[in-house]
Amino acid sequence: MALRTPMKKSQFGSRDLLANGGGCPVEVFCRLRPPKESTNDQETENSTSSVKVSSSTELTLFSSENTKNGQIRESHYEFSHILTDDVTQSAAFKELAIPLLDDLIQGKNSVLFTYGITGSGKTYTMMGPNNNPGLIPRSFDVIFNSVGPYLGKKYLLRSDRQNSYEIQSEADILIERQRKEIQMGKNNQRAKIPETTTAARTLDMTSLWNPQLNEDCSYFVFVTFVEIYNNYIYDLFDDDILNKAPQSKQLRDDNRGRPYIRDVKEIEVRSSDEAIELLNMGLKRRRIAHTQLNTESSRSHSVLSMRLVQYHNDIPVTSLTKDDLMISTIHLVDLAGSERVNRAKTVGERVKEASNINSSLMVLRQCFEILRENQSQGAVKMVPYRESKLTSFFKSYFDGEGRIRMILCVNPAADGYEEIQHALKFGELTKDVLVPRALPPPPPVPPKVTRANAPLREIENQPQGSAPVLFAEFNAQALIAPFPSLEYSLLDGDEEAILALEEHLRRRIDERHRLTMLIHEQQDYLRKFTFELASDYDLTISDHDEMTKENDQQSKTIRHLQTRIKLLEKAQHDFYKTTNQIERENKTLKSQIEDKNNDLKTLKAERRKDKIDFENKLKIKINELEQQYVNELKNKETRMRELERQHDDKLNIIRSMAASNTNTPIKENGHLNSMSVRKRSQSEERVLQEIPIQSPSSRQGPAVPPKRFRM
Repeated sequence: MALRTPMKKSQFGSRDLLANGGGCPVEVFCRLRPPKESTNDQETENSTSSVKVSSSTELTLFSSENTKNGQIRESHYEFSHILTDDVTQSAAFKELAIPLLDDLIQGKNSVLFTYGITGSGKTYTMMGPNNNPGLIPRSFDVIFNSVGPYLGKKYLLRSDRQNSYEIQSEADILIERQRKEIQMGKNNQRAKIPETTTAARTLDMTSLWNPQLNEDCSYFVFVTFVEIYNNYIYDLFDDDILNKAPQSKQLRDDNRGRPYIRDVKEIEVRSSDEAIELLNMGLKRRRIAHTQLNTESSRSHSVLSMRLVQYHNDIPVTSLTKDDLMISTIHLVDLAGSERVNRAKTVGERVKEASNINSSLMVLRQCFEILRENQSQGAVKMVPYRESKLTSFFKSYFDGEGRIRMILCVNPAADGYEEIQHALKFGELTKDVLVPRALPPPPPVPPKVTRANAPLREIENQPQGSAPVLFAEFNAQALIAPFPSLEYSLLDGDEEAILALEEHLRRRIDERHRLTMLIHEQQDYLRKFTFELASDYDLTISDHDEMTKENDQQSKTIRHLQTRIKLLEKAQHDFYKTTNQIERENKTLKSQIEDKNNDLKTLKAERRKDKIDFENKLKIKINELEQQYVNELKNKETRMRELERQHDDKLNIIRSMAASNTNTPIKENGHLNSMSVRKRSQSEERVLQEIPIQSPSSRQGPAVPPKRFRM
């Protein structure tokens, strides 16, 4: 018997809001990771799928662990679309990213982020290998396939690092180009180590074209790449991140209240290969670590932002302002995977990283939950955007700045049932959230071209190197043609001659009027052209003054550096002197140590000699004591023999007395016999008392000397 949980019903408030056109839902796509290929039966058994796809928008999660009486737990979840494990990278890209890239060209903003537990395939979906690239490399290919032929002049725009762009002059462009070339030359000199050959990258040849792609516009592509690590933002394109203590970036709001990362490095790219090279450089700097669940686990949230800037070509560069630029952005976010410490087997710093990752993902979930509650119940709860840098950065998208899509990556392994269930619940919750519908920005409209500034537009659109045509051609024959013959015609009243003269004069007057108007137009053009030249001259003078000031500042810097070099040289000389003195002291100490070692050797030799002398004396003393003991022992043996002889004599006396007693006749009077026996026994007792009592050990032989006197 299977226990089924009822499907969650959508909130009526959200449906009403969507029906009224007040918002658009967050699109949630679920992508299933294919099972690992393995010949091990145990791994195959452990990797049994716990997810079953019921339809293109619904799946079922089931588990038989910790069940009683054969009951199976089942849960049903619904999403915008489900990408099964047999969907290729190319098909997933067309389904997930192509609509957002189309919006990017139309001037709309969007954000696409991946969510899932560790090892569910998020980074593979975003990056992918070279032979099967993911969403980010394919997005670069498609964008440059679409707008590559219409790219504007390089270095014309420069990021002001405050969510906008500056228009640079020709002098600034030249300086920027020279600076980039010098920097590239230095990088080429440093990178002399041969790189390992990698597999050729597969290109995506898809190209977008729609009515919004204005071929009369110039396009610019800018890229930023940051990571959010332990709730701090670090620029992956900044070389300072290679230091031991990189400086974190701060979030700020621009004049329209949109969050941006202050002082982030935004790089202009001109091809997909250049963008991929920058992407690979940033990926090498991203923080990853080895865990039990993933050999290369991301320890931070990475955000790659691609901006498309465009303006209409009819606007002259000298008149271009920030208001003429149309900026659209797409954020491709690879969220770090949520993980449990007991399953990932993390220790030390990895535990802190996992805690920060789970905390930021929890804040993201809380934001979506409160947004859905406010929309469904009409509540006005405060959304906790500021509790995490991740949600603070994308706050404007929750308020309707652009389109939001989420890719929920799922690894359908049976051993991660609870974590998969948690991720699926979050995805289904997010699907019910509505964000305000953002109004599309107006496309760049060419300015109205009046007759007065038409020549100026023609000169601006002419290729460089061609001289402008200041005066248009006119019919000079009407002014210099001879008058018709009038010798006798007027006198004779010839009407044809009079009409011919009138026609000739009329043509001359019309041509004179046309020439006068043309001269006035050219005067206006020359006046405006002179004014523009004067303004360009003033700008050049101001640029020259700024460059002079910069040159003076650089000269001061050079002088300061020269002074610092002299101080460093002096410090180096002092260091050399100190080093030489230390070396001399070191040699002196070494000689003293050698003397001490020699003294120690002499002392050790003397001690060994004293030890030998002491041992010899000790042996002699022991021999003397042994000889003395042996002599005493001999004396004692002699005395013992004498005592034994006396003892034998007394014993013989006793034996003789005993023999005499046995030979004495027995009297009839028993009383007398008993009295005589008693008297003899008393005499024998006196003899026995006179015999000295010897211990049994005294008759066994000579005594053994003590152990300490044995040799």
